[in-house]
Amino acid sequence: MKRASAGMAGKGLHIGFEETASGGLVRRTVLLSEDGARRRDRVVYEFEDPAGTADRPMDGAVMAVLFHAMQRGLPVHVHGSLTRTALHNIDTLQGVWRRWRPDRYRTVEIIPESVVDRNAPKPGRRAIAAYSSGLDSTFTILRHRLLLPPERRHHVGALLMVHGFDVELDRPEDFERLVERTRPFRELVGLDLRVVRTNSKELHLQNWQDSHAAELAACLHLYAAEFEFGLIGSTKPYDALVIPYGTTPIADHLLSGDGFSIVHDGAAYSRTEKAAAVAAHPEAVRSLRVCWEGAEQFRNCGVCEKCVRTRMNFAAAGVAAPDCFDGPLDPARIAGIPVRNEPQAAELRSILDYARQHAVEGEWLERLKERVRTIQPDFGQSELGSSEPRPVRAMKGASASLRQAAVALLDAMELKQPLKRVRNRLRTRG
Repeated sequence: MKRASAGMAGKGLHIGFEETASGGLVRRTVLLSEDGARRRDRVVYEFEDPAGTADRPMDGAVMAVLFHAMQRGLPVHVHGSLTRTALHNIDTLQGVWRRWRPDRYRTVEIIPESVVDRNAPKPGRRAIAAYSSGLDSTFTILRHRLLLPPERRHHVGALLMVHGFDVELDRPEDFERLVERTRPFRELVGLDLRVVRTNSKELHLQNWQDSHAAELAACLHLYAAEFEFGLIGSTKPYDALVIPYGTTPIADHLLSGDGFSIVHDGAAYSRTEKAAAVAAHPEAVRSLRVCWEGAEQFRNCGVCEKCVRTRMNFAAAGVAAPDCFDGPLDPARIAGIPVRNEPQAAELRSILDYARQHAVEGEWLERLKERVRTIQPDFGQSELGSSEPRPVRAMKGASASLRQAAVALLDAMELKQPLKRVRNRLRTRG
C-alpha cells in the first residue's frame, strides 16, 4: 500500500490518497476531509496498470475536487506533491471560474507538501484520448488516426473509457455491452482500450455541468507516466462557445501539469461538421452512443433530446438513417424535444446554420425552424434578474430544501441500488 494522508493538520480542506495494487489492477483513493466536519469523502479510481503503484503527483486528484474546494471557499492542504505547472494552472483556472460564476466559486489557496518539476519529454510523445463513444470524442480520435496528415496528428496510443460517468457504476453489464458496441470503431482506428472505474460523478460533490472536464482530466492524469498528452473532444465550436461551461478551449488546457498536457481538440468544427466526417466511416457510426437518458445505457434510445438532435446533425449532413439508431428520424418528434439550457439551444441553432450554408431542405428542417423560434432566451437567469414572482421563487427554494433533506436521509440509510438511483436523481434536480 502506498499512502500519503497522514498528518492532516491546519484549517481548511485536506486532500490525501491511498493506493494499492494487485495483479496489475490499481485502486487509488483520494481522501477528502474538512476540519471540524465529520464527513469524509473517498473518490475511488480503479484502473489497470501493469507497473502497479507509481510515483504519481496529485495533479489529477486536486483537479478532481477543485470545484468542491472553490465552493467551500477554504484553503486546500494537499498531502502529497503537485507539479509546478499544475499549481500555476490551478490558480489561473480558479480565476476563470471566479469571473464566470462569482456567486458560486471563490479562489482558494492550494498548499501542497511539495512542488516538483517533471518536464522531461516521454519517448514517442504519445497521447491518450478520452472516449465516451459520443460524436465529439469519436471525431477527435478519427482526426488523429485517419483524417489529418501524419505530421499534424497527435500520436494517439490508447483510448480511455470511464465507467461511472455516462454509464452508472451499478450497471456493469451495460458498460460491458457498451465496450462491445464500440469494438468496430476501436478496430478501425487500431487502438488499445484503457478503462477507469470511478465514483467521482456519483458522489455529487460538485456541479457536473461545471466540473465534468476537470473530473475527466483527473482520469486522464492517471496515465501521465505513460503518455504526454490527454485529448478531450470539443463540445462547442469557437464561434458558438457557451460560457460558463465545464469544457471549453479557454480553460481545458489549464487542467495540464508538468509532462502531461490536456488538449481540447476539435473546436474548429461544429457538431454537424463532425457528423459529416464520421458518416464516411460506417464502423464509427455503428459504434456511436450519444444517449444519456435512455433506460439502457449502452445504446441510443432514439427519442430523447440528444438522440433527436444527433439525428438532425446527420440529416443535415445528408444521412437520413445512421446505423447507430433504429430507423430514420421522425420529424414529428422535433416539436416536442425539451431545450433545458443554452448549450442545447446553441446546438439547434448550429444545425440551422449548417443547413443554410449547404442548401439543405426537408420537412424536418421546417420543424426545427419552428422549434428554435419557440425557445425562451433566459436560461440560467439569476434570482436577481428573475421575472418570477417572489412567492414562486420561495416555493422553489422550499422544494430545494426538501430535496436536500431527502438526500441527507437517504445518505444515512443502508441503500439498495434502486434507492441509490432515487437519491442520485434528487441530487441532480433543481
